[in-house]
Amino acid sequence: MNWTPLSEPAPGDRVPVSRGIAERLQALILQGGLAAGDRLPSQRDLAARLGVSRPSLREAMAALETMGLVVVRVGSGVYVAPPALRAPPWRFADRCSLRDVYEARLGLEGYAARLAAGRMDGAGALRLDEEVNAMASSLERGDVAAMALADARFHDLVVEFASNPVLIGMVGPMRDMMVESQRLPMARADRLSETLVEHRAVASRLREGDAAGAERAMASHIRGAADRYGVSLA
Repeated sequence: MNWTPLSEPAPGDRVPVSRGIAERLQALILQGGLAAGDRLPSQRDLAARLGVSRPSLREAMAALETMGLVVVRVGSGVYVAPPALRAPPWRFADRCSLRDVYEARLGLEGYAARLAAGRMDGAGALRLDEEVNAMASSLERGDVAAMALADARFHDLVVEFASNPVLIGMVGPMRDMMVESQRLPMARADRLSETLVEHRAVASRLREGDAAGAERAMASHIRGAADRYGVSLA
């Protein structure tokens, strides 16, 4: 297997290295370069071969695991998942349920959207639109991993634009779980377009400065994501 290093992002390019890693591995798996049951090199070894940091590699591997493309066997390693077994697990079951995370997101991210609507500027709106466009492009070419990464960046921006250090501090420790809860519903390929529609609605309300509308749109999105994974929120 040719694990050539990834090229460095161009100056000013906000596309994260983790996206490039995920796209490279996803292509190898889906195009047959990596077969079901193949064991990937250790994270340390693979990071060195690709010339990337281990945190970037971990984020990419988490995206691929959520998409059901790889399975992690504790004490053994990471393996390419057989197509018939590609069902994304909830990786934080020892800490909380997925429902717990969706309920927390309703409160935190819904209010973050309300605050962001009154505090973000035109440059912020453009950054949100970039991520929505990235999601649309990824959906069009069937690149679910890239779509998941753009989704995560969108939500990070909404919290950033809320401009509340306490809220940001509350979200920070649970970011991994929040990102995972965003990715899991994407296993429903037949409903991926719903995710894009919902993000467009949130971005539209934020762009218009509609605080109440932004909060409702974000809550609707989170409820929709939960429903796509089989979790019904009250």
